[in-house]
Amino acid sequence: MASMLARLSRGGLRAAKPVVFRPNVAVRPLSTVKDTTGLAGLPVIENSREVLIALYQKTLEDVEASIPKEAAYYDVVTKLTQHRLDICDSTESIYEIEDKIGTGEIEELIDEAEDELKVVGMMKDWKPWDEKDTHWEVPAEWDAPENLYNNPAATAQGLQPTKDLK
Repeated sequence: MASMLARLSRGGLRAAKPVVFRPNVAVRPLSTVKDTTGLAGLPVIENSREVLIALYQKTLEDVEASIPKEAAYYDVVTKLTQHRLDICDSTESIYEIEDKIGTGEIEELIDEAEDELKVVGMMKDWKPWDEKDTHWEVPAEWDAPENLYNNPAATAQGLQPTKDLK
């Protein structure tokens, strides 16, 4: 005990740095189920890869069937969803899927995919691509840079723009 105290007083033992452990491809390369998501209120989904693949396929089918190909939304959603589907098809490992997509746990990806599927239905109903009046007037108070520096509310508070901004 005395020798340990002597080493501590000389700086021989250092406090351990906290280690954050997240299983990765090197540790569990073929894991298809995990113990926890590490996020409160987000349970593990046993067949998460299959659920995610099914959601991505359904999203692509719905977009193809209900959104015009010339709509910007069609282009963005199909490219993103197809990219993520390709990643899911390329590996069995949920950890590798999470790492390659890079936006969180696979259960979070499932939530995002479910939400996107709902948005596809809303876009189908809203049909923003059918808007005839695509031009709208910009309110005068939004004009810049003249009105940006002549802000009556800022002037009333005694704020003045710097010379660099004028």
